[in-house]
Amino acid sequence: MFSDERANALLNEILDIVCPTFEDTTSSFQSSGRWPQGKDRPAFEVRVFPSPVELLGGKHDGATAYQGFRINLKALYLAVSKICEEITLWEFDNGSNPMDDLPRPCITIAGIFKGTDGDILMIRICPFPPEEAEVKEKHQV
Repeated sequence: MFSDERANALLNEILDIVCPTFEDTTSSFQSSGRWPQGKDRPAFEVRVFPSPVELLGGKHDGATAYQGFRINLKALYLAVSKICEEITLWEFDNGSNPMDDLPRPCITIAGIFKGTDGDILMIRICPFPPEEAEVKEKHQV
């Protein structure tokens, strides 16, 4: 199972694996992790999303925004295949579900994490940052 220490290290590893598959972006990205079924279960979910930026100057001074991006899906699949023994889920989710907090549409890729006894790693590529995402950059407009 994913310990707190392993989960924290994994967040940066996932960014290093996933971000090179993004195209047409100069934006930075953040990630968050969680155990969707509880820490006693062998599944860990990582969400990758664009970093919010604070706009400085002009009529939108102080507002936050984020940049869009494109993903090379083949490169994403190959990159995740290097850390998973088997890819078990590869989907685009555009449905609405009031029972969860997943921003949609999103891309989910999941697999059995290498070097474990069947631990499941889910990576979700989200189109926008969650409300609680920290602003880490400021851009002059």
